Amino acid sequence: MLVLLFIGAAQSARAETANQAVREANRLYQQGQYEGAIDKYDQALTKSPEAVEPMFNKADSYFRLDDLQQAIDLFRAVAAESRDMQLVEKAKYNLGNCFFRQGTKLADSDLKKAMENMQTAISYWRQVLDINPDNENAAKNIEVARLTIKDIIDQLNKQMQQQQQQAQQQKQLQQDLKQILDEQKALGDKTQQTKQQADSNDISQQQASDNYKDIAKEQSELRDRTEKAMEQLQQQLDPNTAQPQMQQASEQLGVAVDKQKDAGKKLEKSDAAGGKRSQDEAAENIENALKALSEQQQSQQDVNQQQQQQQGSEQPEQQQAGQPQEPNEAQQQQQVTASDATAEEILDKEQRQREKRQLLQSPGFQKVDKDW
Repeated sequence: MLVLLFIGAAQSARAETANQAVREANRLYQQGQYEGAIDKYDQALTKSPEAVEPMFNKADSYFRLDDLQQAIDLFRAVAAESRDMQLVEKAKYNLGNCFFRQGTKLADSDLKKAMENMQTAISYWRQVLDINPDNENAAKNIEVARLTIKDIIDQLNKQMQQQQQQAQQQKQLQQDLKQILDEQKALGDKTQQTKQQADSNDISQQQASDNYKDIAKEQSELRDRTEKAMEQLQQQLDPNTAQPQMQQASEQLGVAVDKQKDAGKKLEKSDAAGGKRSQDEAAENIENALKALSEQQQSQQDVNQQQQQQQGSEQPEQQQAGQPQEPNEAQQQQQVTASDATAEEILDKEQRQREKRQLLQSPGFQKVDKDW
């Protein structure tokens, strides 16, 4: 009996110490001192490891500090360990809040991952409605998250259209460069032919000099076209995206322009050997640029195909995502950017699903007509 009393007294003392730590932590939380609050919640959990309330409050503190992964881990633990369904409801609600906030952060850098986070948030808010169909905040957040997903999908489609347009521009650029390459090789052949005729005395040196000047003029015109193609390519370069093949193609064209200019100068001076050498080098640079562009196009096609496959498999899951908030808050409405018509359709659909869920979960019997 004495031992039992002693143990009971010790447990009561530990509980009181834990409660004091929680009260102090809550005070710090209200003052916005979240790091200090976390330390106090840890003290409470040390004294009373089985308590889930301090864990929930600690997760809230991490959420306020924008340490979302820590908050997610703790809210998940609360949802898994607590037997208090009201606390489980709040934990899952806040899990939805966490994933929604993560999705919002990723919207400017990775639309695909942003949508995945939104879908995960919706799945948690739906679990909240499974526990409590009357939770209006969760229902409203689902509506807003679905609208946000719609906006993300619109942005993904816009990106794809831009990529397709860029691919078409690159295709046209490749065709132009192939034409330039053929003409560059033809000019080199002209230079070689004129040199051979002059060396065999089939034409006079004056005639050869005139031919070289004509070739130099054509070379100058071809250089201008090559430079224009290089400028078009540079306009397609995205400074925020790694495009090593595009950059390589641009550099090769820059060298080709210099070689074409050098060839023109040498031909003006009737330096056939030097002019032919520069012409051949210019052709090689243009060929290298074409090869780099072809590699870039193939790489982009592979990426587009993969994105289309992923987006096609994910679009049916649009109804499974959301964002982080504190309980009783509904600030996600600021995220709505979809068109009014689309928004109305989505909201109507969500309302019908909510009414269906409430009907399926309503307790008791429904009155039916007797047929006996």
